[in-house]
Amino acid sequence: MIRRTLKLVQEEFRAQEAFNDVARIASFHRVQLSPGINDAARFIYSYLSNAGLQCELLEFPAKQGVRWWSQESFQQWKANDAQLVLLEDGKRETLCAFTEIKTSLIQRSAPTPPEGINTTMVYVENGEDPKSYEGLDIKGKLVFTRGDVAQVAKIAVDRMGAAGIVLDNMRELPLVRDRFDLPDARQYQSFWPADAANHKAFGFMVSPRQAEALRKRFKDKRELSVWAMVDAEFSDGVWVIPTAVIQGETNEEVVAVAHLCHPEHSANDNASGCGTLMETARTLWQLIQSGRLEKPKRTIRFLWVPEMTGSFAFLATHEDKLSDIVAAINLDMVGENQALCGSTFMVERPISALPGFGGDLAAAILGLIAKEVGNLAGTSSYSTFRWTVSPYSGGSDHWIWGDPSVGITCPMLIQWPDKFYHTSEDTIDKVDPKMLKVAGVLTATYLYTAASPTPGDAAVIADEAAARFAVEADAQLSALLDKVQEELGKLSREARAAKSGGAMGEAPGEAAGEPAGETPGETADVSSDARISEALAKARRSIELRIGFLVDRKKLDISSLKRLVPDSPMLAEAQAQADRVVEETGRFLRDKALRGLAALAGLDDVSHLPPPWHPEEDEAHVKAKSIIPKRVFRGPFSSIAREIPEDHNEKVKALREKYGVRFLPGSQLEYWADGQRTLLDIALLIESETGFSNLDALVEYYQLLVERGIFEA
Repeated sequence: MIRRTLKLVQEEFRAQEAFNDVARIASFHRVQLSPGINDAARFIYSYLSNAGLQCELLEFPAKQGVRWWSQESFQQWKANDAQLVLLEDGKRETLCAFTEIKTSLIQRSAPTPPEGINTTMVYVENGEDPKSYEGLDIKGKLVFTRGDVAQVAKIAVDRMGAAGIVLDNMRELPLVRDRFDLPDARQYQSFWPADAANHKAFGFMVSPRQAEALRKRFKDKRELSVWAMVDAEFSDGVWVIPTAVIQGETNEEVVAVAHLCHPEHSANDNASGCGTLMETARTLWQLIQSGRLEKPKRTIRFLWVPEMTGSFAFLATHEDKLSDIVAAINLDMVGENQALCGSTFMVERPISALPGFGGDLAAAILGLIAKEVGNLAGTSSYSTFRWTVSPYSGGSDHWIWGDPSVGITCPMLIQWPDKFYHTSEDTIDKVDPKMLKVAGVLTATYLYTAASPTPGDAAVIADEAAARFAVEADAQLSALLDKVQEELGKLSREARAAKSGGAMGEAPGEAAGEPAGETPGETADVSSDARISEALAKARRSIELRIGFLVDRKKLDISSLKRLVPDSPMLAEAQAQADRVVEETGRFLRDKALRGLAALAGLDDVSHLPPPWHPEEDEAHVKAKSIIPKRVFRGPFSSIAREIPEDHNEKVKALREKYGVRFLPGSQLEYWADGQRTLLDIALLIESETGFSNLDALVEYYQLLVERGIFEA
């Protein structure tokens, strides 16, 4: 049935029509909770209503004081015009004009007086560091700098009285872009409601080329004369979500969601997901209406939302119906022309903490779509586009739908990385109709299969899940070995440096901290051997924990297929066989990884590896064992419209520095906190999933999250 559905969808899906829909959506200035995003929503509603689908515009208040779980609503914002003009040498040079390039204004900027302001612009090297402002008079002036929008505005505008900010941020993406790959682009930036206290700040974005020219001018002058004007307004209002449904035979639903927001011209992010979803809805409706596909058993719903905000609002206002939603899929940035954007099409799996078949179903369909062309002998087939299946990463609406407290399996379709991501050059010419069709065909097949599965469909998904497990799990273990190789190389270099006397010219014993009177190098060798042995023991623990975790989660994912077709003997048989394959594959991959670890260490046999490392029970263990984290809100904790405590970020930064950790697993801590697991239980799950293993840091971080209001005190 999956293959038949796929073939029918491929025949009906109109790639050029999807492209046209993307272009139409991209013409709207679709900032969250603005008149422009409402206009785009009404366009989608009108188009699909005319196509014959059952549609509705869901209304939500845009004002303070309304909350959906942890997400607070906020006021509408509308910009009519904005300009930044350099007034130097008797000339007027327009640096930013909102009517020409919407991203030249930092979105949700506050208005200036109607006539604008004549002032000067002051250069600050590091806008996030208060020390960079020492000795500078910036009150009533503009600050030209680089840095996080919220942090710069908080220091320059809120604390020190600057009138506004001018930034030249350009996020760099390794192997895809640095700031000078797009010399004339403006990065999309916004004052999120939580960051814009009383809407005091306004700001502009200049391009890398403009920024370099300004820096040259600042070498000769401390301040540059400018005129700035922002015609914008905040107001209470209403925002809308368009939704379309294809009615099924039961109250259960499957859902596809795409985020509609982002500035005018933004095409791949995410007009591409929205346009694709429009054509997906039309395609399925036409196939069902014409009788080529039967009426689905479950209702199929399509949603176009402001990113995150819309998902929170929809789910929180339909809380009584969440248990009827069997599966969802999220479309975000699906249309990239891969040759131009440098991207790869991927299925991103759902959150691991929630067992679900969604990732395996989407991966199986993508595997079928990727069989585009064959070799000369006809013995193999492959795709003409780049594709992959990746573990969960987050950063889009599936972060909310797939949260275990919400309970809806939800993979994401995305292309990443994208050279033009969040810039003024994310335009319709970067969109490829072929990739829109790949995403649309996958989405339509996913939705219809989940809405009307046969026992054979469920069995096929179980089989595919077991078959693909080896490749995906092996990729994670290989990544672990890559990190081990780096660590062993570092230890080896340090040992050689200690043995040779260090890099600073000290005596060998002094460089290594060796006791006087011992033979130089002997203590270093012993110390080095111990450190290498400990590194190998910890690596062995990581390998065994990770593969055990992956096996357990995959078996739970396969078991969830019973939600699709309850009481199916065919599925029961497929599940039992798939479980056996997953377990056997796990044992093989564990042994394979351990052999790789032994080879990295130069050992002749796995038996020469040290046993897995185990942490000693200490005060942190005792404390973690006594804590049962309980979440305050359903769904993940949103900071989009909630003000962060003044010192929270500083405390988190200090905690990372204290323990030397790059990140703290806040999302994973939320996911695994089910009100029954202890913090020690959760710590082991987080370590198994991510490799994070600092219990002291986790206990302290948990306390910070209690202070933040994420967990109950």
